Amino acid sequence: MNVNIKNLNLSVIMPAITKSGQPVCNDRVSSEKDKVEHASGLYLIYEDGHAEPFTGDNSKDCVRYIGLKHGYMSFAISLTEHDSVQLLDDDSRGESGSGTYYERECDALFDFDGQKNTERLVVRNPKLKNLLEDGEYIPSLGQLNLMAHYKDSINDALEYIGAEPLASSSAWYWSSTEYSQNYAWGVNFSSGSALNNSKYSSGRVRAVAAFSFKL
Repeated sequence: MNVNIKNLNLSVIMPAITKSGQPVCNDRVSSEKDKVEHASGLYLIYEDGHAEPFTGDNSKDCVRYIGLKHGYMSFAISLTEHDSVQLLDDDSRGESGSGTYYERECDALFDFDGQKNTERLVVRNPKLKNLLEDGEYIPSLGQLNLMAHYKDSINDALEYIGAEPLASSSAWYWSSTEYSQNYAWGVNFSSGSALNNSKYSSGRVRAVAAFSFKL
């Protein structure tokens, strides 16, 4: 079943439950306990838009994305990926305008604007759009680094629902964070190291999408 992400409500409302089991009004002020409980972790996002923490006892039917929340950062991870992806190829357009480039790894790791980065990459290589469903984009280096950090847990969730796990053996994943006009950053998911490489080189792409919580 193909689902357009635009039809999903990815701003998930997590109602509070009292000791008696009764839900509390959604517009309440979130408690410190809420903030701790929802600070980090993995969630299963279903086709109807609701999300729930991944426990290993969840329903496996109709899961659309894996949600990753780490502190204030959260996003949804696609259940499939593409290999042998070139960010640029012989048909790509020339550079136009000024771009945002990150020559230092320490700066690139703080880039979390994958959506804006992807829009820029697609201008030069429209073929990349064919890899992405509506609302999806190539993760920034900051997002990709979090995925590498949570790789084992993400794979537990992906394998639980019968989806394609993240590759682990010398797998190179592209981020949308650019190093220069012809180079971009990526992560080796085997070692967890971030490196820049020619955009004409081949790598894997695991798309992500917006995912946020309202407590």
